[in-house]
Amino acid sequence: MDTSKFPIEYQIACIVLTALFLWSFSVAREPRGWRRLFQSMFSKSDNFSVNKNKVIDESLKRYGILIAMTILVADVTCFVLMVTYPLRMKQISKEDRERQGEIMRIQGNNPEVSRTKAF
Repeated sequence: MDTSKFPIEYQIACIVLTALFLWSFSVAREPRGWRRLFQSMFSKSDNFSVNKNKVIDESLKRYGILIAMTILVADVTCFVLMVTYPLRMKQISKEDRERQGEIMRIQGNNPEVSRTKAF
């Protein structure tokens, strides 16, 4: 597979989106470890509530899966756009050439059209 025909923007976006998907899926899969890490870094240890922590874990899992799946859809869309880019550009250029040939044919048949401006 020749990577020179794929734009660098698509390649970078696919890499970033894949990394974000893996990270968000990791958080959603094991929320307790991530919650503990966050609480150890940013939270005060005065208030310790098992029920509160369970609610946080459940919401991390619920929203983490939604976010991970959204990122996965964006990643797959970006990948499909990247892979089909050369074909789409070839198709567009083919249509442009056909349209340009049609315009030239019309102007060739009627020289008055090329001299007058159409408003």
